[in-house]
Amino acid sequence: MIHDLRFTIFKGTAFICLFLLLVTTYSYAQDKGFRGGIMFGAVASQVDGDMLIGYNKGGLQGGMFIANKFTKHWGIQIEMKYIQKGSRTTSVPADTANVNGDTTRYYKLRLSYIDVPFIFTYNIGKRFMLEAGLGFAYLFRVREDIGGYGMSPLMQNERPFNRMEFPFVFGVAFYPAKNFHIDFRYSYSILPIRAHPANQTWYFNRGQYNNLLSFGMFLNI
Repeated sequence: MIHDLRFTIFKGTAFICLFLLLVTTYSYAQDKGFRGGIMFGAVASQVDGDMLIGYNKGGLQGGMFIANKFTKHWGIQIEMKYIQKGSRTTSVPADTANVNGDTTRYYKLRLSYIDVPFIFTYNIGKRFMLEAGLGFAYLFRVREDIGGYGMSPLMQNERPFNRMEFPFVFGVAFYPAKNFHIDFRYSYSILPIRAHPANQTWYFNRGQYNNLLSFGMFLNI
C-alpha cells in the first residue's frame, strides 16, 4: 500500500513537471518564432504479438504542441499528449487461447500513456505536410477487461508492461485553414512494450509492440 502511494505521488509530480516544462518552453519559444496550440483526436490500435488481430481498440488522444519552421519547407513539432493504446477482440475462436491463457470471447486492453513525440515536418505547398519522428511515452495505467466484466488492473502474476515506450511516427497533414490542420499517422514501438510468455524471442520479434493508426486535429492559439 505504501509503495502504491509513493508511486501515485511520483506519477503526479512527474506529470506536473512535464506540463510546467512544456508551458515554460512554449512561453519562451513564442519569442523565437515558434507557434503552439492544442490538439485532440482518435486512435485505432492493436498490440502485435498478443495473438489478437486488427485495429479493434478505439481510443482518444489530446494535449498541446509547439512548432517552428527552419526553412520554407522544413520544420519541427514537439507535442505532449495523453493517448490511449491497447488491443481488443470480441470473437476469439474457442480453440485459440488469448493473452491470458483462456478462451474467452471478449478481451480489451487499455494502455494509458503520456506521449512526447519529436517530429520533423516537410511542407508541400500550402495545404499538405509530411511528418516523421521519434518519441518517448510513459505508461501510467494498465487496465484489462476479460470476458466483458469491466476494466480492472493486471493480476500480480501477469507479465508486466514496460513503463517506457519509444515509438516512431509517420504521417501526413492537411491544412484546410491557416491556423488549423488535421493529420493521419502511423506509429509503431521501436522496442517491445512487454515480453512474450517465457521471454520467447524470434529474430527481430523480441516481444509485444504497440501498433496504431491515429487521427488528430491541431489548432494554433
